[in-house]
Amino acid sequence: MRISHRWLRELLPGLELGPEEVAERLTSLGLEVEEIHAFVPPEKVVVAEVRGKAPHPSRDKLTVVRVFDGVEEIEVVCGASNVPAPGGKVLFARVGARLPAGAGEVLEIGERSLGGVLSRGMICAEDELGLGDDHEGIFVFPAQADVAPGTSLADALPVLDHALEISLTPNRPDCLGHLGVARDLAASLSLPFSPPRPKARAVATDVLGTDAGGHLRLEWDGGEGGQADALDLSSFHVSLPDPARCPRYGAAFVLGVQDGPSPFWLRHRLHVLGHRSISALVDATNLVMLESGHPIHGFDLERLRGGRIEVRLAREGETMKTLDDVARTFTSDDLLICDGEGPVAVAGVMGGLESEMRASTRHVVIECAYFDPRSVRRTSRRLGLHTDASHRFERSVDPNDVPWVLARAATLMAEVGGGVAVREAIDVYPVPVERRRVDLGRARLNLLLGYEVPREVPARVLGALGCEIVEETDAALSVLAPTWRPDLAREADLIEEVGRVHGYDHIPTTVPAVRPAKAGTAPRIRFERALRITAASVGLHEAISYGFVASEDVGKLGAGAALSDLVRVQNPLGGRDAMRPTLLLGLASAASAALRHQATSAALFELGRVFRARVADRHAGWGETFHSDDAEDLALPREQSALALLLVGARPGWVGEAGDYDFYDAKGRVEAMVHALTGHHPDVEARATLDADAPYLHPKRRAAVTLGGHALGWIGELHPEVATKLELDGRRPVYAELDVAALFAASLALPAPKAAEPPRIPAVTRDVALLVDESLDAGELASTLRDATEGLAEEVSLFDVYTDAKHLPPGKKSLAFRIRYRDPSATLTDKRVDSAHGRAIAAAERQHGATAR
Repeated sequence: MRISHRWLRELLPGLELGPEEVAERLTSLGLEVEEIHAFVPPEKVVVAEVRGKAPHPSRDKLTVVRVFDGVEEIEVVCGASNVPAPGGKVLFARVGARLPAGAGEVLEIGERSLGGVLSRGMICAEDELGLGDDHEGIFVFPAQADVAPGTSLADALPVLDHALEISLTPNRPDCLGHLGVARDLAASLSLPFSPPRPKARAVATDVLGTDAGGHLRLEWDGGEGGQADALDLSSFHVSLPDPARCPRYGAAFVLGVQDGPSPFWLRHRLHVLGHRSISALVDATNLVMLESGHPIHGFDLERLRGGRIEVRLAREGETMKTLDDVARTFTSDDLLICDGEGPVAVAGVMGGLESEMRASTRHVVIECAYFDPRSVRRTSRRLGLHTDASHRFERSVDPNDVPWVLARAATLMAEVGGGVAVREAIDVYPVPVERRRVDLGRARLNLLLGYEVPREVPARVLGALGCEIVEETDAALSVLAPTWRPDLAREADLIEEVGRVHGYDHIPTTVPAVRPAKAGTAPRIRFERALRITAASVGLHEAISYGFVASEDVGKLGAGAALSDLVRVQNPLGGRDAMRPTLLLGLASAASAALRHQATSAALFELGRVFRARVADRHAGWGETFHSDDAEDLALPREQSALALLLVGARPGWVGEAGDYDFYDAKGRVEAMVHALTGHHPDVEARATLDADAPYLHPKRRAAVTLGGHALGWIGELHPEVATKLELDGRRPVYAELDVAALFAASLALPAPKAAEPPRIPAVTRDVALLVDESLDAGELASTLRDATEGLAEEVSLFDVYTDAKHLPPGKKSLAFRIRYRDPSATLTDKRVDSAHGRAIAAAERQHGATAR
């Protein structure tokens, strides 16, 4: 959520704090400011008056323009088609001006020859100055603008601003608008605050008829040079057949409008707040939403059939095209806004395409309503539509600000659209939402905050936040909480408000009495900390994902992923109905999101708990025996800590031919981490019997990781089908998962590493290339070679794999091994080495059908 510092100063005239100071104050109030975006106009950009223009002598689409910048007349070449006639005023960047060029880059304006004409400067469009997104043409001041040539951009237009990026918690929907943030800031700084009063530029001159249902018949003056006009609204009606889903619905009318581009001040304000300008009428509704936090919608009055609005539940299978031009099919649980013939909007989510405001719109109906948050949330999620409106309605809006929002929207729309606002609005509110009464005890207040709060502070703070003090004594006070604060429901909520607004710095600092353990921090906790640091040191970024997963997502992990082994959740949130049996799903989701946002690679790790529905006689694997005499306890799931890493995409820092992460990148990182924590290198052995634990790995590209007899986990490339289901297809992702408990046990059991004496006897190295079946694992063949040497092979390492089908028999591959022979007690002779090497090759031929090349 972005908040404009300039807008806050307009709402709070007494505010003298700069953007950084406001950000610090808001953060102290619990409205954390994550970033400040500065919108500072570039220097050496001034207002210039066009003195003449002529076609370029050699370029058809260019114009030679003579401008006066307040000092001299300058000739420039311009490619825009909307250069005004002499007397018009534009924004001109002088030579030496530095303009934003995107991605933190700048463009310095200089003299340049274009087709033989020297251009000394540049006439600018809005986007070239960082003022907006418009590049349809250069910026031209309205004819009535009273700005002199040579006036700087900062003085000519209200462009200096700072946008504060606020991270809001879901319980503060009131701060999804500038009024809520300004109210909090005013309470903290003891500044007066009240929402601005809407001032109509024009209203309907005569209401010809009204009744209790809000039916209107009126006439209005067409404006300067226009004719008086009339519109019969006597039959227009709003009905709410389901007031539980829509407790309040208001409609205001703006007549005689003409849609078009918004004025600059409105376009720029939306730009600062991260919104794109669409048109004057639509922009007006968006600005009111950003001001009040209450979404509104505008209908073309002449496109509402039957002269009525009905807010009802959809009929099963009913359809409508929404504003994004997608045909939506609704269920009987979806709430719709309908006219006399059918749906025209999805309540609280998105408007309909047929009734939208457009260039031909003359009369507008503005909707402002209060919808049940749960109803909006269900429909939004089912349709996959998360909009600015649904974001606010899901968290709840103020049901009692409807009249103010309607008046504000109608007058603003009349201002920017050139129409008139009807003074009377329709407001259907069958069962008003009452304010909640909450009691606050002073003793409880002082106890929870840890200091004695001055007597006058609670009433002052709560009153500034909009609470009505209905009773106050020396022992307590009672308030009516405002309806824009649905989070104020109990005494503790009021105490929190007093604490944060009065200032947490008033809470005294005390050192708690802590009795440290003699042994210090538990070894397992220190080990996990070290594990996390080590994972980061090998170039991995930590991800933190949900412990809950959807069982249907577990089914994506392959046929061996036993759903019966899942730990089910009785009250699932958002479809996450099981505890995660592996960390892969969370890491894959994070990596997929990164790649969708055009990241070239992802190297992630997570340290977290995994769960299996099995009887456990060891609690969490830390060596603590778990006992229970209760039969139900024996069915407790197995919960253990795991470390997982996922590599996918381009390998960074690669010199030469580009390459993606592969099995050996993951193997190297696992080996580095295990060695750093234990001082020993793990054994990584290709193994085909991992289907029960890791069915999601490629059957020929996976290996088990062991250390000193402890099974640590596995490494492997994801099965192509699994990678596709996890939206990582085409990149051959590599995954590893280690049992932290087993790794911890190995670190305790294995002796500390010692430096070995340098060998006194030289080694003899022999290479051998063997032609084998493609299905044979290299690790299995290496074990055969090592065993056949009767202990003389100190090391057997694979250094080449050759699979060229043109030069090898079908179904074959060539594996090249380097074998290092050494006898620690005597120098090897060629005869002993030849004999051992021959036995190794013979064993490979006998056991695997290998052929020496």
